[in-house]
Amino acid sequence: MPTYASTLAAAQKRADSGDYAGADRILADFALRAPNKAEAQEISFWRALFMVDPANRSSSLEEGIRALDIYLKSQGAAKYRPQALVLKRTAQTVQTLRQASQVIPKVNGRDTVFVNREDEIVALRDQLAKANAELERIKRRLANPGR
Repeated sequence: MPTYASTLAAAQKRADSGDYAGADRILADFALRAPNKAEAQEISFWRALFMVDPANRSSSLEEGIRALDIYLKSQGAAKYRPQALVLKRTAQTVQTLRQASQVIPKVNGRDTVFVNREDEIVALRDQLAKANAELERIKRRLANPGR
């Protein structure tokens, strides 16, 4: 049976070559073969770490965040707890930024909202001037009803 260190090394080698599914299989096999060992609890951290790797196209941030939650809730997991907390917060921040960048439309060139507001202000001032002129005309007419 492979040792914890050799399992991590083999999984890292697979991940470095872009085979994240293979790395996950190696880690999962180790956890299944040694369920009562403390290292088996720590394997879930490494699986989550590979899931949130931006180069991993076979997984998503959501899956990685869920895997980190599972690791953080497990009783025996302690060795990488601080790293898992930071990694989870980082993944959540990246996820939030990705969602926000999809919502905000990109404006190229001049800000059309600003230009439209300027045009609208000019048009409103013109309408106000015309309304004031009409009001003055009506006032003059009412002041001299016989004329």
